[in-house]
Amino acid sequence: MAELNQKECVHVGKVMDAHGIRGDLYILIFSGDVSWGSKLKQLALKRSDEQQSFDIQKVKSFKKGFIVKLAGFDDRNRAEEFKGAEVWVPEDLFVAQQGESLYLREVLNFTVKDEHLGPIGQVESFSSNGIQDLLVVQAADSSVYEIPFVEDFVVAIDYEQQTILMSLPEGLLEINRD
Repeated sequence: MAELNQKECVHVGKVMDAHGIRGDLYILIFSGDVSWGSKLKQLALKRSDEQQSFDIQKVKSFKKGFIVKLAGFDDRNRAEEFKGAEVWVPEDLFVAQQGESLYLREVLNFTVKDEHLGPIGQVESFSSNGIQDLLVVQAADSSVYEIPFVEDFVVAIDYEQQTILMSLPEGLLEINRD
């Protein structure tokens, strides 16, 4: 088993508790989205400044996360040693394939442009209004906009140029300015 490089990993959750007597862990996933779990082969657990990588023997969805069986975890005591540890997984798990929905993190730091207004700013983070995902965009003048990231507004996404071309309704930026 090769060690996972933290620079190529994403912090996705934390170990909530040991589960059962055979060394299984209950891992809470912050986003609540566990659709990628079947692709998970290895993860890293980080406590303080120490990070260790583990091969996954078994994973199943549970509540807002997973129950995982890691290589070398044979009893509850071993599992309890990692309670509260950060969970890191390879970032390439979150790269959408052709025809799949994209992961928001794929457009982090992209420049947002409107067809009529030109450049708006750079995607600095994400939010939600409960109905749709929002791009939190930092403009050059330090204004911050929350722009709905919906198919109706997206004209094109250029991964090479790292830009999102949008066609925003008139007045949308003014009402979504922070």
